[in-house]
Amino acid sequence: MTLFATSPAKVLRTQFPAGLLLVLSLFGGCGRADPPAQTSSKPRPAAAEVAKPRSEPAPHDPAKAKRHALESDAFFAGPIPAFEIQLSRASFQSLEREPRLAVPGTVLVGTNRYERVAIHVKGAAGSSRSVDDNPALTLNFDKLNPGQRFHGLDKIHLNNSVQDPSRMSEIVCSDQYLSVGIPTARATHALLKLNGRDLGLYVLKEGYNKTFLDRFFTNRTGNLYDGGFLRDIDQDLERDSGEGPDTHADLKQLYAACSQSDLTRRRDALRKILDVDRFVTYTALQVLTDDWDGYPKNRNNYRLYHDADTGRFIFIPHGMDQMFSRGYSLAEGFEGIVARSTFQIPEFREMYWQQLSALLNNPFTTEHLLATFDAAVERRKPALALLPRDEQRGINGATADIRRRIIARVENARAQLAGRPKPIAFNAKGEAALDNWRPHNTEADAVRSTLLTEKDGRKLYQLAAGQPGAGSWRTRVRLPPGRYRIQGSGKTDKVALLSDERGKGLGIRVSGVARQNQLFGTQDWQTLVFDFAMPGDGEIEVVAELRAASGTGWFDPATMLIRRLPPP
Repeated sequence: MTLFATSPAKVLRTQFPAGLLLVLSLFGGCGRADPPAQTSSKPRPAAAEVAKPRSEPAPHDPAKAKRHALESDAFFAGPIPAFEIQLSRASFQSLEREPRLAVPGTVLVGTNRYERVAIHVKGAAGSSRSVDDNPALTLNFDKLNPGQRFHGLDKIHLNNSVQDPSRMSEIVCSDQYLSVGIPTARATHALLKLNGRDLGLYVLKEGYNKTFLDRFFTNRTGNLYDGGFLRDIDQDLERDSGEGPDTHADLKQLYAACSQSDLTRRRDALRKILDVDRFVTYTALQVLTDDWDGYPKNRNNYRLYHDADTGRFIFIPHGMDQMFSRGYSLAEGFEGIVARSTFQIPEFREMYWQQLSALLNNPFTTEHLLATFDAAVERRKPALALLPRDEQRGINGATADIRRRIIARVENARAQLAGRPKPIAFNAKGEAALDNWRPHNTEADAVRSTLLTEKDGRKLYQLAAGQPGAGSWRTRVRLPPGRYRIQGSGKTDKVALLSDERGKGLGIRVSGVARQNQLFGTQDWQTLVFDFAMPGDGEIEVVAELRAASGTGWFDPATMLIRRLPPP
């Protein structure tokens, strides 16, 4: 995706365009600001401007929390605000050295002035920018000034949207999740000045903390975990909120449920520790919106809350700024431990397909998506008019592009669902041919998948490892409960084994399950066999693969079949 960043010339502007301050006042004004702080290379005491809370937070007040929720609802439906952030020289220099260490600053929005707001730079690998560029910022209003709120919110993020030049993806996607009851941060637009520098149009999102939890849960004492960058539940996730010892005992229980080898026991264990219904819906929306960088696909951009009332985990989407661009197959596999383990269970896999169908009726429809989209575009028009013409053209062009991609994704997903494989039909021998194979390369195309035609007209599926890695041919089938055997013929030429927990050399398996069958070195045609059980109706993905450091393997598609096995 094309990256967007404010040019140096734009960053150096010191005020909004002359003559437009009256217009600016219509959606928050610019307030009265002190002279912008100047930067300096002189050192200062390291801890002088570090943001430290003044006192313990006040006890939870449900009535006040409800009032704050109503205030924030009105804010996200209202005009676009214009922020002016003022940092002292010491605070600015601290953020230059340690961007994640919060410092105190002053925030002006219209006639409102917020003092001692804790501010730090945010952003991961793709969106991180320094404080003297166009940084993404986190603003905590009550960390240093207990009780201070911004329209009912105590924590917000100002995202620079360098990975979404339209500034629309977060807004459209958060509405989708909220529409189906998935806890999600709301989003709108904002204009931003930092020490007098006009940084243009940002995306404003609410923060993940107890104020956020109040909107979705009657009990906010559970553990809220930050998934971090490319981290899964078996790693030391940071706890953002929660009461009691930070032992990760709940995460360990979730991991133990995912690790059950028996699918029936795993299903029952997951039902106890995971809100499966909501997780299926969450995953289906991740796929529909093309979220390649979320938890199911990439173990990234998520929060995880353990509801103290139900004892179950709920996944919360985050970082939805690169959507509607990949055209993912609805049947693609998952990398996240919870997603991979959950959808290996046929019952939950079928729930996933049913939810895709339901979402494509509402809210993942062109009508609903564009209603949200067009309303946000209309709401930001007064703010956009304050930007230079070239910035307006760039944002409007990117906005038109993502609008087209949204329409295309809905049509693509509908076509995929309509083309979903029917339940497999077995012959009198209890056998069925496996066809409709498609190439599936991974690890930067380390293994190339090629369809070859021999001199005698026979078709072969070739897998060639130019460097260490994996590649495969795959097909999907729907099966009733029972025991099954997949088999097919393969041969190899100079295949060097690669240590891999899912399998070695040339072999066949069901996606998500390791295999023992393997061919390596140079071997002529041999029959490969993989047995498995289906505890319920569901869909599986059959994988004919090569996992190798080097070498070439072939499968004969004419021999690839699935056979029903008698009960044990």
